[in-house]
Amino acid sequence: MKVNKKSVIPILIVITIAVITIILTLNEDADSTKINQDVIPHWDGNDKSSTPQVSEYDLKTGNITQVEKLLNKIRNDKIENDNSESPYIPPPREWISSGPVKIDYSEYLLGQKIFVNIAGVGMNESGEVQFFRPVNNTHYKMYYSMPFDGSGVRNNFYLTPDLGELKGICNKDELVGEWKIMIMGTNYPGLKFEVLDSILPGNENRYDTITKGSCQN
Repeated sequence: MKVNKKSVIPILIVITIAVITIILTLNEDADSTKINQDVIPHWDGNDKSSTPQVSEYDLKTGNITQVEKLLNKIRNDKIENDNSESPYIPPPREWISSGPVKIDYSEYLLGQKIFVNIAGVGMNESGEVQFFRPVNNTHYKMYYSMPFDGSGVRNNFYLTPDLGELKGICNKDELVGEWKIMIMGTNYPGLKFEVLDSILPGNENRYDTITKGSCQN
């Protein structure tokens, strides 16, 4: 049987493209699974209607790509901060604690990450760390919550207070003030920290007032 070369070449091209597509899809699925196991999706600063920036930072099990991205961001932020007219020099970490829950400072600038360490939880112990932002002098509203237990997995994460249209936080003034942390499901007392009316250098655009959607006057 005579083979038509003109018809064979397109068929080979189609088969090659299909094989490459399958390989790329498998690689993406594997990478996606690995990232989902180690890192909680976090807000990238581009969409102010998204959830607050939250991520686990257990470097022992973290995906190397995510770790590198975090380290690169820290380096870039440091360079930008060092080159600013009034560079921010963070004080030594305080590590304020209640039971197994620790936060690294009692005061934070807008744009500064709040590192939370939960360690030493009993095998039969579980609960939920809830963050409340101030609404006025007497009322608070829950901003974020994170469950924990004594499964042996380190419950480390960080979050950055952010504006968000879906959360109805349209202006940075709604983040400033005394925050509370409640450790629900336990008898541990709560914690307090202050978000100052000052922005960490390099994060100014992040706290531009939102004037669209539900934030419109």
